[in-house]
Amino acid sequence: MKIADLPNQWETGKSCDEERKHEYEMTVTLEDAARLRALAELYPDYSEEELLSDLLNAALSDLPDPGSKR
Repeated sequence: MKIADLPNQWETGKSCDEERKHEYEMTVTLEDAARLRALAELYPDYSEEELLSDLLNAALSDLPDPGSKR
């Protein structure tokens, strides 16, 4: 899943990962918090945590596997 595909996915009511097993506490910049809040307003069926999880999942999916050579 690419990050650019997420808005389409959110509009159709789907989430990247239905099963969320780990919780993380993190600090974000005020700008990122505002952008996340704006996304939550655009997609009210999703919590900020769900949106953040989908964004992180998509970003990590774009990276090469840690064990693979580039």
